[in-house]
Amino acid sequence: MEFPKLFSPIQLAGITVPNRVVMAAMSSALGGEDGSITPELAAFLETRAAGGVGLITVEFTCVDSRFGRAEVRQLTLESERHLDGHRRLVERLRSHGCVPCLQLHMSGRFAERLTLDERLPAAPSEHREARTGKLVARALTTREIYDIVAHYARAARLAVKAGYEVLEIHGAHGYLPMAFLSPRSNTRDDEWGGDFERRLAFPKAILSAVKRELGADRALVYRLSSSEFVPQGLTIEHCESIVPALVQAGADALHVTSGTMHGSFEKMVDSMDEPEGWRLPHAARLRAAANVPVIAIGPTRWPAVAEQAIAEGIVDMIALGRPLLTDPEWARKAAQGRANTIRPCTNCNWCMERVRAHEPIGCAENPRTGRELQTVPLFKPRKGSQASRVLVIGGGPAGMSAALRLDRAGYEVTLYERREALGGGLIASAAPPGKDRLLWYRDYLVAAIARSGINVRLGTVPDVDELRRLTPQAALVATGASDRAMPVEGIHKDIVRSAHALLMGDVPMAFDKQRTAIVYGGGETGCETAEMLVAEGFRVTLVTRSAATDLARGAELMYRRALRARLVANPYVTILEHTHLTSIADDGVMLADAAGEMRFMPAGLVAMAQGRQPLHDMAALLRVAGIPYVFVGDAVRIGRIGDAVRQAFDAASALLGSPSQASST
Repeated sequence: MEFPKLFSPIQLAGITVPNRVVMAAMSSALGGEDGSITPELAAFLETRAAGGVGLITVEFTCVDSRFGRAEVRQLTLESERHLDGHRRLVERLRSHGCVPCLQLHMSGRFAERLTLDERLPAAPSEHREARTGKLVARALTTREIYDIVAHYARAARLAVKAGYEVLEIHGAHGYLPMAFLSPRSNTRDDEWGGDFERRLAFPKAILSAVKRELGADRALVYRLSSSEFVPQGLTIEHCESIVPALVQAGADALHVTSGTMHGSFEKMVDSMDEPEGWRLPHAARLRAAANVPVIAIGPTRWPAVAEQAIAEGIVDMIALGRPLLTDPEWARKAAQGRANTIRPCTNCNWCMERVRAHEPIGCAENPRTGRELQTVPLFKPRKGSQASRVLVIGGGPAGMSAALRLDRAGYEVTLYERREALGGGLIASAAPPGKDRLLWYRDYLVAAIARSGINVRLGTVPDVDELRRLTPQAALVATGASDRAMPVEGIHKDIVRSAHALLMGDVPMAFDKQRTAIVYGGGETGCETAEMLVAEGFRVTLVTRSAATDLARGAELMYRRALRARLVANPYVTILEHTHLTSIADDGVMLADAAGEMRFMPAGLVAMAQGRQPLHDMAALLRVAGIPYVFVGDAVRIGRIGDAVRQAFDAASALLGSPSQASST
């Protein structure tokens, strides 16, 4: 076996887990508004269990909803009302050979306001907004704290009735147990706070109460952040002193993560440029301090990284969150020697955008995630018939994913790409510094297509004669977008280039790097082009008509924060806000500021990043050829990779379910 350590069993208390792959608890928004296990949530979890994980953690479950829930659809376990749903779920998960685990949770000050009926969230100490002084969380009373401890025990008792043999206490990310531990959020001076020992009282109390309900043979995991990464917050040194007390109180294992909801969210949810396994050194330190098995979020995207961490004694188990959204069969593929076929998570955080919007969980690369119960049409066309042939025009993420979907259903698929290589918009998206992981997804798609029966035509745009000769049932058009025309004097000067073309690598960097490069446009493309040009050796002036605070406003939240911070701090980037480009000369541009004052700025390169629009240049040809077609991806609406892939999947599924659904509009 390629990864013998990763797929060896491990003992947690009296429970044998068949391998070291753990599915981390993730907010899915698939639970019922009443806190119940829904068929959608059960199917989502069972799909991952069937994929070969050893321990699967059912998402955070509120033990006392009087104090609010983390989200409107968060699970609750406060009475026997939801017990049957949990029993059925445990049976389904266990049938696939994995060990089900339930995560117990209290939000504290981070309770969703919609679940509070206009009451304030409750925390160890009151919390006020730094800027306004407004009270945003009240302090728990002593009686309430004792009640919450008792309700952790009640939830544990119910979980045992449901059949869970492992429980996890979510004591990380600023939620209630961590809030009691942190000197930043716990300013009490009573039995629950005031010094190091008293801040430990609440986590120890809930651990002891839950462990009593579990007994010696069932396992209790405590999840904690190794550091808050904020001033006056918990540090790794604090946590090295804390974990022995947690073990003494009843923790059979630790699950190490990092960060807090307020102040270091980017340390909780990794952005694309975070290195693989950056948390592992912290996990190793806590493992040495605690002397119990340690589960760690790496982040780990590849089995080889997980195998090495376990083999070197850094951790005992590896927790996967988003990689299992992307590929539920991650573990099975790794165990069977098919790691090269894993669909890779790129940390694009499309999934997190859905969570923040209170939408069901999803994945940019895997359009089935969160929709496991939706029927997948199984229309099987007759080989050699017109109904068996489909064209996909455009080899970006939408086109490639649609082509694979149709090929797997039995269609004869011809995929056209006008460039000499597949990838489309993925190439431009992966070009800026720190975004090269998107090439993982491109490479996955290209490799999958190479293994398929898809006929790939590179450097080709079909003409009417070819379209008529092929007589396909339909065409999916994924031709992407084109630059918006800019009615600016001098737009055709030799120093002018499209920012998108620069990102695509279509333009040689044969410009005078001793002269300033001007990027016109403060959206995500403009900001990324500025960073890329600096990496190529240019000094850059980024010109935006908006405020500097609005730079990259359409980008994913965490990536946007990091991107803006880097641009502002970069000594080779000058940002001109509230400024318009009015004309372009052979050696520079004319700019107008908010007051209308004009000035000339010399430049050796002008990169235009003024937006893109759907490209429909194939529509007329397809109409003349009499071929029904449907646009997908950016050819419909400019969006993110996940939007394009999901839309392409749905269009392909519609074709499978009802071959007449492709239209001529």
